[in-house]
Amino acid sequence: MPVIRIEFDNQKVSEKDISLLAEATREIVLNSSEIDVQDVVVYANNSQIKVSVHPIEIFIQISAHKVKDINALVNEIKSKLSEWKKMNNFSSPITLSISPENWIIETGI
Repeated sequence: MPVIRIEFDNQKVSEKDISLLAEATREIVLNSSEIDVQDVVVYANNSQIKVSVHPIEIFIQISAHKVKDINALVNEIKSKLSEWKKMNNFSSPITLSISPENWIIETGI
């Protein structure tokens, strides 16, 4: 299960816009052809203390064994986010980080 964390600067981007971006990012990752997942969770946070931060940073953590090709995954997500931004007149720049993890996730314990 990928975990998406969105960090944003609320002085540059509204919570409404981040909510829309969070939903879109979840759908993009969930429907990616480069990974095999059934569920994706998203957390969006505005830090109380900010020093030299980007307006929006998206961090995607995913089990390494679920990723077919990391470069193709990055390009696919980047492309789909760019398309979504154009369709929604979303002008804020986004910094994207994708991190394949060697972890084991157990849910419903």
